[in-house]
Amino acid sequence: MARRISRLTGLLLILACALAACGVPKQKIPVSTNPMGATVWADGRKICTTPCAVSLDRRGDHLLTIAKEGYEQVDLTVTRRFKPDRALRDGLIGGILKGGQPEDVGKEVAREVDEQERSGEAYELVPPVVTVTLRPAP
Repeated sequence: MARRISRLTGLLLILACALAACGVPKQKIPVSTNPMGATVWADGRKICTTPCAVSLDRRGDHLLTIAKEGYEQVDLTVTRRFKPDRALRDGLIGGILKGGQPEDVGKEVAREVDEQERSGEAYELVPPVVTVTLRPAP
């Protein structure tokens, strides 16, 4: 009976993790400018007016363009960086929950880390906060 409850708990935890991971992993990047009121474009799409936050896909790099009339435009790249500690931690937890037998855990950890790399969950975007001082246009 205890073994059944333990397996049921494991299955429910796996289901909850799977549901939480649905969709593309995104990261919110707060953007502020001095002076305020600049328009923020992400990958060519108008997103917001500062101060604001942009939600970006962690699967790739992004170009932010910040513009305000009377000021020089600023272009900056938000890049993705691999987080091995996050990938291994999450892979190990998933591997232990799904692996069952000790010899299967290593394979499951490798599969979990690979899946996190493909989905973008193993990455973070940098810089995590964007603060720009705009210069008056010449």
